[in-house]
Amino acid sequence: MSSLTDDIIINGIRNRDDNVFKYLQVKFQDSIRLMVMEMGGSPEDAQDVFNEGLIALIRLVDKEDFKLTSKLGTLIYALCNKQWRQQLEKQIAARNYHVRKLDTTPVRDFTEDSDFELYRTIFWENFEKLETVCKEILKGYFKEISPRVIAENLGFTYGYVRKRKSLCHSYLMRMIENHPDYIKIKETEQIEVVK
Repeated sequence: MSSLTDDIIINGIRNRDDNVFKYLQVKFQDSIRLMVMEMGGSPEDAQDVFNEGLIALIRLVDKEDFKLTSKLGTLIYALCNKQWRQQLEKQIAARNYHVRKLDTTPVRDFTEDSDFELYRTIFWENFEKLETVCKEILKGYFKEISPRVIAENLGFTYGYVRKRKSLCHSYLMRMIENHPDYIKIKETEQIEVVK
């Protein structure tokens, strides 16, 4: 099957051209299967995610104001990734619900909750100070997108993304560790350990 341009594919989706859907399956299904299986899914999960991703793509393309602002492959990957993450969140929520029903632990320590919230605030406050490239690379890693896909999406080489991720992460950690509130928390924890 010869290569199709994104415009031809978009028009084919709008016209419900079977050949275009077969092309999408041949071209993108393996990468979606790999993504799902790397994140703990089965081949059946991958098939479901790919089908749901195509349905989401059809809904998008059918909108009158739809305009493709990235490569079509990137859009398909993002839609499928979102579908899979939603499935994982539902599975985790169901597991947590059953665990909570069985959990007989009395009262939680709310100081840990407030410390966790403070850590989160410190993290995001410093994350926002990073330059845009660092934020985009780290966001990709947070979403468990492979470095190759991050590099493709941002127009960089694989090696550059790997090296830059390491530098950005180190810089972010230094900013966090030098944050006044982080230092106070650490000092408080050391005092409690000494008691």
